Amino acid sequence: MMSKKLLLLFSLISLFLFTSCFEFVEEVTFNKDGSGSAVLTINLSKSKTKLASMMLLDSVNGYKVPSKTTIKNKINEIVGKIQQTKGVHNVINTLNFNEFIVTVSCDFDNVEALNKVISNFSSKKQAEAVKKNQHFNFDKENKTFTRSHHFNLGKEFQKTKMQDRKVFETATYTSVYRFETPIRSSANNKARISQSKKAIMLHLQAQDIIANNQTIKNKIQLEN
Repeated sequence: MMSKKLLLLFSLISLFLFTSCFEFVEEVTFNKDGSGSAVLTINLSKSKTKLASMMLLDSVNGYKVPSKTTIKNKINEIVGKIQQTKGVHNVINTLNFNEFIVTVSCDFDNVEALNKVISNFSSKKQAEAVKKNQHFNFDKENKTFTRSHHFNLGKEFQKTKMQDRKVFETATYTSVYRFETPIRSSANNKARISQSKKAIMLHLQAQDIIANNQTIKNKIQLEN
């Protein structure tokens, strides 16, 4: 649910691994009135042995290896900014240096609050784009949920060094959306509706998203 800047900030934690793999997981649970809870997870556990070794070094391939204190401070800075967002409550983060898993969770009054979180981590120009595109939209009357975005990840990806791009070779993105009302249909044919019809999951390779071969965008129609 976070902006490109926030995603890249989290990715910096794993960037110096180069051949590592990490998982980016977005989970959102909606109530009928449009309020709900969200959890963002960056999971680097598959590379924990290599990452632990890297943390003992000062730098790797010209990149300064961030200390645990630096990582904690950056995440606390992010959490502090989220806590200041109107309509967002109970912001909690966990940072596991044994498994190298970072989570940030919160409750929200409406999807407008989630969009505000994204715009708060964006430039003025990007904030206008977030407002226009509405990354999250929940239409209570028509019972539809829309996930969109305005980021051109491919363009940003081309700005990185070739050796740095390897970090995304095995990276994945997973979204899970849960509803109180059963799901009738999904516009994204890669998304899978659960047997209960109250949850839907989308699992994609980061490279496919960057190359615009796949998209995280979706329109989910709930039953009346």
